[in-house]
Amino acid sequence: MIILLFVVSSVVGIVSYYFWTWTYWRRCGIPGPQGYPFLGSALDMMDHENPPFLQLKKWTSQYGKVYGITEGLLRTLVISDTNLIHEVFVKQYDNFYGRNLNPIQGDPNREKRVTLFSAQGHRWKRLRTIANPTFSSNNLRKIQVTVEDSALELLRHIEQHTAGGKAIDVLEYFQEFTMDVIGRIAMGQPDSLMFKNPLLPCARDVFGKPRTALFLSGILFPWIGPMIRKVVFYFTNVFNNPAAQIMYQTANAVEQRIKQRMAEEKAGIDPGEPQDFIDLFLDAKSDDMELENNEDFTKAGVKVTRQLTKDEVVGQCFVFLIAGFDTTALSLSYSSFLLATHPKAQKKLQEEIDRECADPEVTFDQLSKLKYMECVIKETLRMYPLGALANSRRCMRSTKIGNYEIEKGVDILCDTWTLHYDKSIWGEDAEEFKPERWESGDEHFYQKGGYIPFGLGPRQCIGMRLAYMEEKLLLSHILRKYTLEVCNKTQIPLKLIGSRTTQPESVWLNLTPRDDN
Repeated sequence: MIILLFVVSSVVGIVSYYFWTWTYWRRCGIPGPQGYPFLGSALDMMDHENPPFLQLKKWTSQYGKVYGITEGLLRTLVISDTNLIHEVFVKQYDNFYGRNLNPIQGDPNREKRVTLFSAQGHRWKRLRTIANPTFSSNNLRKIQVTVEDSALELLRHIEQHTAGGKAIDVLEYFQEFTMDVIGRIAMGQPDSLMFKNPLLPCARDVFGKPRTALFLSGILFPWIGPMIRKVVFYFTNVFNNPAAQIMYQTANAVEQRIKQRMAEEKAGIDPGEPQDFIDLFLDAKSDDMELENNEDFTKAGVKVTRQLTKDEVVGQCFVFLIAGFDTTALSLSYSSFLLATHPKAQKKLQEEIDRECADPEVTFDQLSKLKYMECVIKETLRMYPLGALANSRRCMRSTKIGNYEIEKGVDILCDTWTLHYDKSIWGEDAEEFKPERWESGDEHFYQKGGYIPFGLGPRQCIGMRLAYMEEKLLLSHILRKYTLEVCNKTQIPLKLIGSRTTQPESVWLNLTPRDDN
């Protein structure tokens, strides 16, 4: 009888806790979609065919700029109010330094291969400080040579596959390009593997249809998340986990580089210039810093190592490979689509490229002169914000933003799509592709907190400058030789899919050789 009572009371307690979470926002007096008991809105936030970030936009139009959703045991406040966004991401960063992570992704305080994306508190600060020089102008200049080589290799494939006026899905080609670049600068890949890269299918799968059951188990039963993670990563082949396969390849590449460096050092060979991110991270050091622990981000007092561990090098190379592959390929695809559907803007950009990049080789300094191209890329990222998932934070200490009391453990998620189309920020033409809106500078958009394609505040994307360089360089080479045009396969408007990033289903275009070349 005692055992039965214990079991019954335990079940009642657990069920009550789930219902307490499910009704949390209603009890707080904050509106939002109720979803289903236990699940909340979890299924909507994992719908590959109906991107969750577009779903957020629909909910915002229904419930307003501040509303709450639940996903299993996660409580998330969705905001698109610029004052609140600035409060969370900048003013009160010390209270919101964590990220909304599924337990399947690992404990950011314990995971040996923690990435810069998932790390938090002082561990994040240390990783960021050490990694920052990797993306300095000097290192980007060195990387530019490799990026251009991959761009020229892609052009050779484009020339072969568009012979006779054939249309191509540029999304697939840009994925080949970005995987080739990131493989060479982050994975120790010595030569181009374009259209024969064994990692590309795995990377595509990472951003493909989500493994709903796996991620649901993480948010419904967070206490077993670490156990599930260990099983999935240990039995990689059984569970066909693409992220685990990429992590394995990354770890192998780092291990081989370490052995190579040790052998060269033993033989008295000068290491020379760093070959890629692996070398840069292995060599990376930060200034002396004194850190406390992740519980209080504002204090200092404990000295930590100035170099990355081997596992941390693996983690950073892994996350840069994943992030650098997908987002840059998507931005290139959206830019190409918008230029093809706005020929006047494309013509203006081609004239700028012809004027500033007259030599066969596009130099690092020439890229900085492409002002209109920068406007095109920024406007593309406004209309198609890619990694909106990154614009989330976890409250690490109970606080207040605006008129809202935020408890520790509550997540904040920006509705980036609503923000980027807000007519009070962008004007009545917010729905239109208008690169010229950026010609007078972008400071006022950033100051308003209305433009966050790379995030905002201290955790703004570290790879932003690399992404700009890749896009500018490849578009320069393509638009010097071709004019992008729509064809009968072009989806207008684009059909958008994806749960981790918002992707076009396809971007079929004609690349017509320019008559003036």
